[in-house]
Amino acid sequence: MQHSSLIAFLNGEKPPDELWQEIETEVTACVTATTTLGCVGHVIITDGPDTIINRRHVDVLVSRLADGILPVQAAAYIADALIFADDGVSEVLFFLSDESARLSREDVRALRSRLSTGA
Repeated sequence: MQHSSLIAFLNGEKPPDELWQEIETEVTACVTATTTLGCVGHVIITDGPDTIINRRHVDVLVSRLADGILPVQAAAYIADALIFADDGVSEVLFFLSDESARLSREDVRALRSRLSTGA
């Protein structure tokens, strides 16, 4: 995943379908590896300038997932690539990055609510 593409998406400058087209092959490879006995999936992101990820960025990710625009696998892959110091946001990203979790629309709405309330 290109750092510049990820940041453009999180800033709302790149449509989620464009990002998905760019990362679909690597997301599929990562998911396949994580579901294969003895294999480990890897998230690959190019180097880029240090970027502070904030609640607004994570809200873009969760809202695109909630709207059904971004596949769950893509959201999990992106969440694995993000590092965030805030405990509430870290918990949201951890939950999103769990490929084994079955996320309902209600789950995603609750995650988004946690971002806005900080709880």
